[in-house]
Amino acid sequence: MTLDRVTGLLVAALGGVLLVAVIPDQVETVDYGWVRPGTLPTVLAAVLVALGLVQAALARRGAAADPDDGGVGDGGIGAVARAALYLAVAALGVWAMGRIGFVWVAPALVLALMLLVGERRPHWMAVAAIVVPGVIWLVVEVLLGRTLPGG
Repeated sequence: MTLDRVTGLLVAALGGVLLVAVIPDQVETVDYGWVRPGTLPTVLAAVLVALGLVQAALARRGAAADPDDGGVGDGGIGAVARAALYLAVAALGVWAMGRIGFVWVAPALVLALMLLVGERRPHWMAVAAIVVPGVIWLVVEVLLGRTLPGG
């Protein structure tokens, strides 16, 4: 079992939990608007399931699932510690979005997560920090008429 297969199965399982439990329980049904509130989350959860299964099925070779192996260029941090740090930064970012707002926190969160995964190309980091939150804001706030945290 490779990390690629494990990751694919975990992503597919997360998508399944979203489809079966989270979205039906947390999304309100309304009769107004041209897009129902559950449509986009349901489609994206189904995409997670599909792409997770594709990842698990098509993984050829990859790193073995060894939690003590930190990998090359990680500064000696083990894989589990690195994942815990990544999750802690992401959780702190989500908390900060609720307090400060999506528009202000999302670009900094994108940059921090990119640095944690080893991205160092300034042009990609700038594009991701501006374009990704910008597209999310455009779709959610402008097209769907919903508010983001702090919006």
